[in-house]
This record gives sequence, structure tokens and C-alpha cells, in this order.
Amino acid sequence: MVNPWKTYVKLSAVLMGSHDLTKGSLAFLNYPVQLMFKSTKVLLVMVMGAFIPGLRRKYPAHEYVSAILLVLGLILFTLADAQTSPSFSVIGVIMVIAALVMDSFLGNLQEVIFNMNPETTQMEMLFCSTVVGLPLLIPPMVLTGEVFEAWNSCSENPLPTNGLPST
Repeated sequence: MVNPWKTYVKLSAVLMGSHDLTKGSLAFLNYPVQLMFKSTKVLLVMVMGAFIPGLRRKYPAHEYVSAILLVLGLILFTLADAQTSPSFSVIGVIMVIAALVMDSFLGNLQEVIFNMNPETTQMEMLFCSTVVGLPLLIPPMVLTGEVFEAWNSCSENPLPTNGLPST
């Protein structure tokens, strides 16, 4: 392993936080609104990339203009949906924005890790961030009861022993 575990702890915390907030926002927003928010990730990635030490990216002005126009389109869509959708909530918007910030940090952090240690493989990055993130996922799943629902569902619907779906 090329990178220290503390690197993957930071990466996993951001990864799991992003996943949790993204999935949790669906309790307060409908899927099209969440999808529109997630499509604006490009602007946040650009902004974060300009400030993260080790990257300090510079983008041409027309790329920022394009990203800003995308966000303005999102705002107009969201305002229209807020008037018509019964499952629209400000809490969901806050959750999905927080997830977007974490997503934008995540991609840039991964790039910094690859730049600092060119020997880092994609497999190491994926495996270590997931293994380290598992303990971060279990407590919320136990608190919400999801882990027990999953366990019950798996025990009620076992995999067939011959590899074919059961009838």
C-alpha cells in the first residue's frame, strides 16, 4: 500500500458523507430535482480545484460561464418544481448541496492523492476507501434500522443453490 491509512480515512469520510446525504435527500426531494442538482457538480469541482493545494487549476472564463449558466438553469427548474411538487423541501436542498460539496472535494482529493503518489493504483484507491468507509456506514444503518431490513430481506429471499432464479 502506497498511501497512509489516514489518507483513506479522510477520503472515506467524504465519500460516505456524500453517499449518505445524496440518498437521504430523496426523502425530501423528488428524483428529477436531485438529479438536476447533481448535474451542477461540474461548477463545484472547478471551484474546488482552483483552491485545493496540490492542484490549483485554472479554467478559461468561458468554462466558468458555461457552468454558471448550468446552475442558473437548475435554479429556475428548482423554483418551478417547488411550486408543483408535493415532495419538495428546503431540508432536501440543503442535504443535496452538502453532498455536492463533498463530491467536488472527493474528486479533487483523489486527484491530489494520485499526483502525490504516482504509484497509487485505482484498485488501491477504490478498495481502501471502501474498506475504511464500511465502519462509517454501519452505525447509521443500525440507527435507522436499514441493516436489519436488509438482513431480513436476504434471509427471506436466499440465493438459489443452482445459480438459477427460483420460481
